[in-house]
Amino acid sequence: MTALSPYLAGLLLAAAVAVTWAARLWPARTAPSAARTDASAVWRPCHTTRCAHMTTRHDETPSGLVCRGCGTVNGGAA
Repeated sequence: MTALSPYLAGLLLAAAVAVTWAARLWPARTAPSAARTDASAVWRPCHTTRCAHMTTRHDETPSGLVCRGCGTVNGGAA
């Protein structure tokens, strides 16, 4: 197995650092258009990558719980 040249190793390290910092600085998602503060919301985990599997507010509808962050229907009523 051949070893990497020092320049190539440095370039790979710099690329990894750049990608890591870009991922940290990029906004995770846009802010909600209107903040609702009513007490009728149900807090449940949203298992989508957009909501990052975090606990978010859900509204109870006849079809199930609808996430306020992404609009995904997440199963039955609470």
